[in-house]
Amino acid sequence: MYGQNNQKRKRFYKKSIWPSIGMFVFFTISCVGLVLTFMVSFQGYLVDSKIADIQEDAVSLGRLMNLHMKNKTIFEAASFVEVYLSDDKDLCITDEHNQVLRHFGQTVPDFEQTEHILVFAPLRVLTPYELMPDLDWKKKHKDSVSKLTFQEILKRSMEALLDSSFEDSKWLETPLYQEYYWVEIPINKQGYHMYYRDALVIAQKNVFYMNIAVFAELILLGVPTVLLFFNVCSSISMQRHMVNLLYQDPVTGGKNWNYFLEQSKKILCQFRNTKYTYAIVNLHMIRYQDYCACNGSREGEALLKKIDGFLQISMDSGETFARFGKADFGLLLRSTSKEQCEKRLKKMLVELTGIKKDKMMSFSAGIYLLHPAANRKGQRRRQINIDQVYHFACAARGTMRGKDGEYLKVFDQQILQEQLWKNKVEETMEAALLNGEFKLYLQPKFDPVTEKIVGAEALVRWISPEDGMIPPNRFIPVFEENGFITKLDDYMILAVAKLQSEWKLKGQKQVPVSVNISRVNFVKEDLAEHICHLVDSYGADHAGIELELTESAVFGNKERLMQILKELKMCGFSISMDDFGAGYSSLNSLKDLPIDVLKLDMDFFRGEDEQQRGEIVVKETIRLAQALHLKIVAEGIEKKEQVEFLAEQGCDMIQGFYFAKPMPVEEFNERIKRDC
Repeated sequence: MYGQNNQKRKRFYKKSIWPSIGMFVFFTISCVGLVLTFMVSFQGYLVDSKIADIQEDAVSLGRLMNLHMKNKTIFEAASFVEVYLSDDKDLCITDEHNQVLRHFGQTVPDFEQTEHILVFAPLRVLTPYELMPDLDWKKKHKDSVSKLTFQEILKRSMEALLDSSFEDSKWLETPLYQEYYWVEIPINKQGYHMYYRDALVIAQKNVFYMNIAVFAELILLGVPTVLLFFNVCSSISMQRHMVNLLYQDPVTGGKNWNYFLEQSKKILCQFRNTKYTYAIVNLHMIRYQDYCACNGSREGEALLKKIDGFLQISMDSGETFARFGKADFGLLLRSTSKEQCEKRLKKMLVELTGIKKDKMMSFSAGIYLLHPAANRKGQRRRQINIDQVYHFACAARGTMRGKDGEYLKVFDQQILQEQLWKNKVEETMEAALLNGEFKLYLQPKFDPVTEKIVGAEALVRWISPEDGMIPPNRFIPVFEENGFITKLDDYMILAVAKLQSEWKLKGQKQVPVSVNISRVNFVKEDLAEHICHLVDSYGADHAGIELELTESAVFGNKERLMQILKELKMCGFSISMDDFGAGYSSLNSLKDLPIDVLKLDMDFFRGEDEQQRGEIVVKETIRLAQALHLKIVAEGIEKKEQVEFLAEQGCDMIQGFYFAKPMPVEEFNERIKRDC
């Protein structure tokens, strides 16, 4: 379950932040690409258009030359055409080997040295480096090139835009880049080539317009980019806030259990931590519910906050903790040995007892150790289920219940076996109930005088195909803890009702059979109606079924318990109290509860003083029960002397190994037939 939740959280984080970041990065790269593409395209277009103009002039000159060469020589035609050219443009005529035959103008070409020849195609494309005006270029015609810097051009451009006036715009026509080329003129004269010299000029207005376009593009693209940037920042802030909420404990304000699971896994998987012994600790405050009942829930929460603050101060680097639930905290502690860990925890428990100055607190802790020897290179720690390991620590602490003076317990192999058995029971109990693996056994109750069967107690035995006969003390405590005991109680009531119905149909002797009702059942509002429905489903007589409750069931809502017992008696059921004398309020129970049968606890008949003080207590208890018109059942009787003593005192029924052990229903039927 934790793994699934962790994957869901990771997917949530990705969905919440990565789309925004991805969109921002994609849009930013796209914007930069668009700007660079525009600049390169604009430069290429500008150079290509200038060269195209030069070549167009060359074509026009070629047409003019071809027209004049019909009546004149090539040299005469060139002299005539040269008149129409400006002063900065020169002409030359070469032979087929590009040897200059004649030139017109001031510049004599040297075609062996120069590379600036255009033959109806661009020789090269100017680079951005060549177009940047604030770089110190080496130009052939420095006198004709403006010395305005790029900052000055931009400044004038902005001033012109703000003033909405371009009156003083002659500076825009100033050449920013100028290079001369010899361009071939297409003529129809074999053995001759003709060239004219022209300038490729990049004016400042060209760069100005490009800058304006780039500036506008940056504004158009920059606004959504800035908005996306703020959206990403907002998403990151929101995600951090949500992560804090996901990892915050609502009671203490500290970290919650999800944080502990993820952080513990992260710490344990780090290679540098493999040399340490780590302890997963279940820290529990004893009687927290009693504290809240006396001081209120707000005081209880305030106490938990103090504990959280104390633990926060106590944690070292590479350790973590969080509240698990109610007054339980999970700790991940680092140490070099088991002894050091136990010593540190004992000190923490002592300090926690004084966390409230006006009251002594009690704490206990269960420990699960992760030794470095079992985690070579940290490989196995990656497979550790932190949640399960923590519950192992809880199981270790649970073994100390009822043991005074014990507040610290380390999880060991025996506890592991018990935990594995508990898990196995919980995994198979539902199927076992459906498959009928729980069998009804009966232990007879005998009249101490006639020694004949006068009743029986219904007991359950689990006969597993895999484990064979499983004694009740191996599974009943597990059922009581997880609540499955209510289903088992219903199963046993149905089994006894079915047995009583079969006895009735066969005309066999019927004896009352007692069935134990767990204290968990007494929280049901309709318990009496529910039991009646179960018994009536087989048509059994209510009088033949005796319902047993232990004295521990009295510790709860006593008024509700009395109401339920009265309803059961009105339905015709007998009520018995099991293990009388094992608790501390037996006399109050006799006074208040509407019971019919009293079962004496077997401990009265054990111990060194059983022939003296034990007999006095049993004798007076029987006399008291007789005065209250209650029947007495003595259980756990194993000796003949005990039977004789009880018969002499007027005990109604005896149950124990002296007469018979619990037996299957078939054997009980044979036994009761012999008594008849």
